[in-house]
Parts: sequence; structure tokens; C-alpha cells
Amino acid sequence: MPQKRDERLLNLLSLGIKFGVILVASISCVKLTTAHHRTRALSRELEAEYARQQERLLVARRSFDDLFQIDHGAHARQGQGGSWIAPNRQRVVWDSSADPGVPTGGSP
Repeated sequence: MPQKRDERLLNLLSLGIKFGVILVASISCVKLTTAHHRTRALSRELEAEYARQQERLLVARRSFDDLFQIDHGAHARQGQGGSWIAPNRQRVVWDSSADPGVPTGGSP
């Protein structure tokens, strides 16, 4: 009899350990799933903000290019009410048809 009692006790102990491991694994999976969903939501939010900022940058870049192009810049400046620089300064005009990053000198 004592041997069956010990065997039953060991079986209950092993069942308790297995149940504990399954419980810990289940709780870990639930926590990882919620953390993953939170991270994905934050990632989507950041992607949306990045897209909005890229659009704003594109609009600003087009506005800058339109304002400082050789042909269209003069019309844009005239429509905005004259010169923004002092008469004794040299105006730099952006030429989008030239090599990028190389400004061309305008009239003084």
C-alpha cells in the first residue's frame, strides 16, 4: 500500500508541475500577443505620421522649387509683392533643370 500511495503522490506532483508549466506558457503567450498588438498599432501610427510628414516635405519642396526656378520664380515673386532682398545683395535662383544641389547665380 505505501508504494501505491507514493506513486499516486508522485503522479499528482507531476500533474501539478505540468499544469503550472502550461499555465505559465499560456500567460506568457497572452502577454506576448497583447504586446505584439500594441507594437503593431504604434508602428501603424508612426507609418501614418511618417507619410503625412513626407507629404508636407514634398509640398514644401515643390513650393521651394516653384519659387526659386529661373523662369517661374520671377513670376511668383512678382505675384507676391516684389523683392525680399536688399538691392545691394545678390539673388540666388534655384534651377531645377541643372544638376541637383548646384545653385545658379541670379542677377544682383
